[in-house]
Amino acid sequence: MESIILVGGGQHCGVVLYNLREQNLYKPACILEKDAARWGTRTEDVLIDGGDDDENLDRVANKYGTNKFIISLGSMKLRKRLFTRLVAAGWEPVNVIHPNAVISDQAKIGKGVLIECGCLITPNPVIGDNVVVNTGSQVNHDNIIGSHTYIASGVILSGGVHIGENTLLDDGVIVTLGRSVGCNSLVGAGAVVTKDVPDGVISYGNPAMVIRENTKFE
Repeated sequence: MESIILVGGGQHCGVVLYNLREQNLYKPACILEKDAARWGTRTEDVLIDGGDDDENLDRVANKYGTNKFIISLGSMKLRKRLFTRLVAAGWEPVNVIHPNAVISDQAKIGKGVLIECGCLITPNPVIGDNVVVNTGSQVNHDNIIGSHTYIASGVILSGGVHIGENTLLDDGVIVTLGRSVGCNSLVGAGAVVTKDVPDGVISYGNPAMVIRENTKFE
């Protein structure tokens, strides 16, 4: 069983560890964490090791004999930045997919993707890199999901939906047939998207309405 490094040691890390162990394809080598006060401690018996500067990246990869990784933090400020940096450094992102997720063999799935328990991925979607599809969510036919997007629990994306890069769809969001949500946007919990949502905004409600610009991911 190959080893992988988890990048980020917050609450989302426990979710990734659970799905990783259920998948049973990789074993966690360590958790890479910037906070030096946590180095040498453990989360669920996995050692926390240090830093995200270039010197530490090389040291960690050499120490554990792997540069395979998955982002294991939920921060929309950091997920894209860390993923891009690690790939540029030659690290290899891997997918963690719970065995109880139902995924069409016609789905195109990128790298560094987490798909959790109870998810449904129907035919012909395109899912980018470093995407999270959280527990019980649906990505239906012919969807396009941009890289670094976070789909929270219980989200339903109808057919032909387009979600831009680095966007957060919070718990229970519904995006109706053929609608789009732009890049760097946030759609609040329980919103129903019946009209296209532009780039860089916060939107919520039923039907979803644009409230203001999104500065939360900066």
